[in-house]
Amino acid sequence: MMRAMVIYDSNYGNTERVARALAQGLEKGGATVDCLKIDQVDAGDLRGYEFIAIGGPTHMIRPSKAMKGFLDGLGAVDLKGLKGFAFDTRNESRMNGRQWLVLENSAARVIEGVLKRRKVEIVRPRHSAKVEGREGPLDDGTEEEFIEIGAEIASKLR
Repeated sequence: MMRAMVIYDSNYGNTERVARALAQGLEKGGATVDCLKIDQVDAGDLRGYEFIAIGGPTHMIRPSKAMKGFLDGLGAVDLKGLKGFAFDTRNESRMNGRQWLVLENSAARVIEGVLKRRKVEIVRPRHSAKVEGREGPLDDGTEEEFIEIGAEIASKLR
């Protein structure tokens, strides 16, 4: 049975909900899953897993300060050979004067880049969960979507 860890940072609970949905899907697909907030994770323990998913909220076009600190700490750990997936929560657009601009404001883009540099094999391209405003809620159907993503990943890794 595949051992997986879903690691997340969350301020308003939206990213935690997405992480737990992803973990539920992985379990549905047959994986044994630990789902933990970044402050509960010792990066050295990641070598005991075959798959890691890391996600957090997007703040000012990048990961939160806490997530950045966690990602920086991954530099001291050999993650080569692990499989991985990056996700985030984000608001899709920002107002600029009278025009709406769609930005690539994605913490997942940064997380996925760090995983790749640490030689983690990305098994599915990063994915974002959309939230309304700064605090949410999540778009309808988001949790169901991440349950499906988790099940899909687990079936690929059997």
